[in-house]
This record gives sequence, C-alpha cells and structure tokens, in this order.
Amino acid sequence: MNMLSERHLHTLRQEVMRRCPNIDPPVIDALFAQLDVDYFQLFTAPQIAAHVMLLAAVDDQHPMQLRVIPRSATSAEVFLAAYDLFGEFSIITGLMAAYGLNIAEGQVFSYQCGPGRITPWGHTDGGMIIDIFTVEYAADNTFDATVQARFVTQLNALLQLLRRGKLQQAREELNYRLIDAMRTSQQVFSARLFPIDIRIDNNTSPDWTVVDITADDTPAFLYSLSNALTMRNIYIHRVTITSIHGKVQDRLYVGRHRGGKITSEAGQRELHIIVALIKQFTLFLTVAPDPAKALRHFDQFLDRLATQGAPSEDLHWLGEEGPLKALATVLGSSDFLWEDFLRMQHATLLPVLKDMEEMHRRTDKTALASRLQQALQAADTATTRKMVLNTYKDRELFRIDMRHLLHPELPFGSFSEELTDLAEVVVATALTLAQQALQERHGIPLHHDGSPCTFALFGLGKFGGRELGYASDIEMLCVYSGQGTTRGGIESIAVSEYAELLVQQCRDFIVARRSGIFEIDLRLRPFGSHGPLATSVETFQHYYSPAGQAAPFERQALIKLRWVAGDAALGQQIEAHRNGYVYSATPFDLTAAVQLRQRQIQELVHPGTIDTKYGPGGLIDLEYTVQYLQLLHGATTPAVRTPNTLEAQQALYQASHLSQQEYQQLREAYVFLRHLIDALRIVRGHARDLALPSTDSEEFIFLARRMGYWGDQRPTSRLATDIAHHMAQAARIYQERFLTVTIPHTGSV
Repeated sequence: MNMLSERHLHTLRQEVMRRCPNIDPPVIDALFAQLDVDYFQLFTAPQIAAHVMLLAAVDDQHPMQLRVIPRSATSAEVFLAAYDLFGEFSIITGLMAAYGLNIAEGQVFSYQCGPGRITPWGHTDGGMIIDIFTVEYAADNTFDATVQARFVTQLNALLQLLRRGKLQQAREELNYRLIDAMRTSQQVFSARLFPIDIRIDNNTSPDWTVVDITADDTPAFLYSLSNALTMRNIYIHRVTITSIHGKVQDRLYVGRHRGGKITSEAGQRELHIIVALIKQFTLFLTVAPDPAKALRHFDQFLDRLATQGAPSEDLHWLGEEGPLKALATVLGSSDFLWEDFLRMQHATLLPVLKDMEEMHRRTDKTALASRLQQALQAADTATTRKMVLNTYKDRELFRIDMRHLLHPELPFGSFSEELTDLAEVVVATALTLAQQALQERHGIPLHHDGSPCTFALFGLGKFGGRELGYASDIEMLCVYSGQGTTRGGIESIAVSEYAELLVQQCRDFIVARRSGIFEIDLRLRPFGSHGPLATSVETFQHYYSPAGQAAPFERQALIKLRWVAGDAALGQQIEAHRNGYVYSATPFDLTAAVQLRQRQIQELVHPGTIDTKYGPGGLIDLEYTVQYLQLLHGATTPAVRTPNTLEAQQALYQASHLSQQEYQQLREAYVFLRHLIDALRIVRGHARDLALPSTDSEEFIFLARRMGYWGDQRPTSRLATDIAHHMAQAARIYQERFLTVTIPHTGSV
C-alpha cells in the first residue's frame, strides 16, 4: 500500500469506523489490513462504510448480501459482499447473465477476513469478497425489488451448495437457468468471430498472474471462463471489468488454488488456450440444441486438449467460425456423441474437425473403401487389422454424424445412404479379413466335387433397406453355397464349421463402441437364435418355401433382404429365391400379421407414453402398411419389390395401390418420424427407448431444437402438434386398410 500514505489510510479507517459504530472492529481491521491498494483508491469512506455494513451481515444462513442502486431505467450498480468460495465468481456472473444483467463495469476484490469466521473448509480465518458491478439490462427486463429478492434467494441457494462442496450441482442448476434465459431472450447474439487480444503478465503483481483480455462482449463469457479456471484449480483473486467504445476489457488476477503464480510455459499456454477458445466458443452457444450441454462438454473438451498436449499448430484453427460452430452443435447435441467420439485422442479427433471442407461434401463408397485399404496396408497382424478397421469406422462414423448435424438442410435419405455405404465397406472388409485369418489355418473351403465354396452377406432391416439412422445396429445374414471341407491348411474342417467360424470372426472384427450402435445383429437368420450363424443355400431355400418352417413375420422380414458383400452370383441367387417366395401367389396371412402388431402395442408400449416406434401411428405402423401392401401386390406388380420404404411407397402409388392422399400422408409421416427418432436416439445414445419425453420437460424443449423448431415462441407446442398430426394420419391409414378387414380394433390413438 505504498501508494497511499499511512496517515491517509488511518484517516480513512477512522471515518469508516465512525460511520459503522455497531460493527465489530476486527471486521474493519481485516478489510484495511488485507485489501489491495486499488480498493482504497477507488472508493470513498461512505462507500467503504456501506461495504462494511454488507460484510458484517454475512453469516452461515446468509453467505451473501446484496445492495442495488438504480442509475437509470436500464442500468444499476450492484454491491455484493460474501464469503470467498472457490468457484463463486462463476456462479455470480452466471446468475447475472441468467437474469439478463450485462456487466458493463466491475471491480471484484477478495481478502482474508481474520479470526471468527467459519469457511466451507472448516478454517476459522476464511476469505471475503466485495464485488461492485455496473449492470445494464433491457427496458422490458427490469431489475426491481421483486426481481432482486428472487435473485438473492437463488444466489444464496447456489452459494450454499458451494459451501457444502457441491460445485458441480450448482453449475448444473445454473446452466439451465442461464440457457433458458438465453433461449427466451429477445436479444440475438451474432455468431461471428471478433478479434481478441490476450496478454499474460507475471510482472505487474508480486503475488498473482495478470490476464488482460480485450474483445467484444460475448454471452456468458465470464461465467464460462471462470468455470473453466475453477475446474483447473485456478483461483480468481481480483477482477476488473471495463467497457470502452464497445469493447470489454477484463483483467483477472489469478493463481494456483494452493498458492503461486502460473509461471511455467505449459501452464501459461493452457491459460491462453482456455481464454481464447472460450471467448470465441460462447458466441456460438445459441446455435447448440442444448447450450448447457455444450458448455459442460466444451469444458471437458478443453481438459482433453490440455492433458493430451495438443500442439499449438493443431489448435489455432479452433478460433475459426466453422470448427467452433461445429463444436457448439455437436457438443450441445448428444451425450453419447461426446462419450463415444469426442474422447478419441486429439490426433484422431482434431483433423476431422479441422477439415471443415470435408464436412460439406459426401464421400462416396469407392473412396471410403480406398481409404480403408490404404489404412490397412501397414497392418500385419489380425490384432492390428482389427484396430485399424475400427479406428477407421469410428472416425468415419463421427464425420458422417457431424456432417448431418451441421447440414440439416441435406435431403432426407442422404444420411442413411452415407451410413449404409460405410456399413457395407466395413462389413465387406471384415469378411475379407476373417477369410484371410481362417484360410491361414484351415485352408480354402471347397465343395465335395472340389469346386470353390462361396459366401455372401445380406443386409436385413434398416441395413437391407439402406435406411440406417443414428444408433442403428447392422442386421445381417450369411449364406454359403454348399457342403464340403477345407483343404490346404494346418487343420481341415467341414465347410459348415468354417462358415460358422467365418461369421463369428466377421462379427468379432467389428467392435461396437456402445451396445446397439453399429452392432452386428444375426437374429433374423433361419431358426433365429437357435439356428447356426451361417446358412447353406439348400437350407435357406427349404426354410423359406411354402413347405418350410418360416413364420409369416419372417416372410415379411425377408422383404428387406439385400446382398451387401461376398460372392455376387450367390447374392443374386438368394435374392431371386427371395422374390419367388416372398412375392409368390401364396396368400399372405394378414390376420396373423395384424394380431402380431397388436401384441407389439400391448407388450412393448408402456401405458401413458407415446412410443414413436411401437405405439399406434408410430414408425412400425408406417413400415407395416407398406410391407403388407408389398406382400399383397408384389406377385403381380414387380415394381414394388424393393427393400427401401420410400421407394416402395412411390411404387405402390404409381401402381394405384395407394391413393395420392395416402401416399402423401404416409411419406410425410415417415420422413417426419425418422427425423424425430434420429433426434431422440442422438441424445439418448441407443434405440431401446423411443418414447417421447413429457412436453413440459427440458428434454422436450431441446428435442424441439434438434428437430429445427428455432425462432418460435412456442416451439414445443408446434412440435407436439406435428407429432400428434403425423401419428394420427399413420394410425388412421393402417386401421382403415387392415384392422377393419381382419380383427376388430380396440385400441386408441
């Protein structure tokens, strides 16, 4: 305090004591002994006395005291005194942002308060803070006494969580208050990057590292930054906020939580990265479907960059608009995308984000296969080939997911086609690798007459229909051309055993990062889970025949069968048999099919919920409507023999098996529900639960945003109305077409 004379400080202290006759002297002594000299240069004795009165009122039940002095109809000065709690500055600035209070000017001081106080860590000589902010707010967003009381109540509750060591819970509660305010605010933040100047100085202060930040104001920046610093055990001692000519100048005095400046090159580099990326990232929060999720994941992303030691040259491009918008969109879309993809090593992740041009164009199947073969060239063992295959799969899957999150304007079906292309390349490669591994030991599989035995893989379900979506599994069937033995290897085995091992190894080569996502599903083979993993042509042809054992639903499921890998001639043979069996003149048991559909509703739909897949009017009704009609008319109308639902709808319409109105309604409902189900799956990370969340829940709000319901005062109402409309149309067409001619309908839509 050498810039102020001892005499002046003594006079100032005496005046404060005179104005605070009922305040214990140790409270005033601690303030004058501990606070930085800047404080006494900035404030007069009456102002300091007012601060002392607030400080004296802080206790265990009231860890914070607040005073507001209006300056105009849209601005005020806010004086705040509180216990000094680790992470507190982020909570204060975050709640101010949630209340629409923009901090134009600010001074934040902290000091040790001396004996007699109890801190959250049990010490008797904890710290105190004095914060003075000039805040501005919109004319229709007043900060009157009623709002102030609510603000104080909420801030006290959040600070009590900090005192109990529940910083993460406080952050989670605040995140949603803040984002809700950003969502409902009329203010529109420009998602455009502005220059930012960051300087880190260890000379100005003897005890603290000084960080100077000059840039345009951005939403929730101080909150996001202070959160990130807190999570890295960086303590904020002092803050100065100044607005000059539309620019905000923030000066932070920071240090390690346990004491000490940030002097190492790595520590300063990390600090610079944190400040720069957060300052720019917060510009894009409003483009994220769930900005609170984006904030949380971005903080974890920064941790990954720091702990993995990403080189500076790999990070400067994150200050560009494209990658930051991509990050905000992806980080704010899905927990499972973060968990399954963004935890990849930065050496894998960052190049995907960096090459934004690649996100704008589709990679065709030939290029996908070529890339994978190049990656496999250096792999010389089965273990390394498996690792390369799955690393490639995960990276490409992430790229495709990113591309369609960032480009919702792409036509429906393009996402499914790209996922299916990738699946076909991966499955075909896994088949080749499995054959190589088996032939090294068992030799070449041959028929009894010495001719080569061939193998083919077929897609079923969404894979067969080229209709894969988020969290889709890969339904598959393997057929081989006949019986025999292997020759030329260490151990000769029967072709049937070889085929079984082939499917096992092919399945084992493809690792699902999470259950149900790119997971091989073989349950639709003959005899189901009780049958062999691979089926001979002879068995396949007998099982799927009028005299065979296939159930009506298996005949229906075979509509989706499509050759995807292995021997093409065998593929054509199996598809031809499928056409003759599925689309034969043998009547389809429609009554049994409808009864099965009714059981699905009764057994798979939880009462009181709207299930977008199995519920009345859900995706199953849409798909079964088309498939029943394919089975009924496929014998006489070859054009409807396609595994793709939209192609089948169009073919049925062109053949007059659907009216124009039915066709339009079915198509619109199908496209809408596929988008809806993808949106549900991407946040939940699986396909098991496709029931809608409550319309008044946060999940439904962010579901609406993921579905593109932006810029609307009532997005959830619009979404709920559209869901009800499309599901009602789908249910009505299904009922009118099939329920009235088979069994009485007792359910309701």
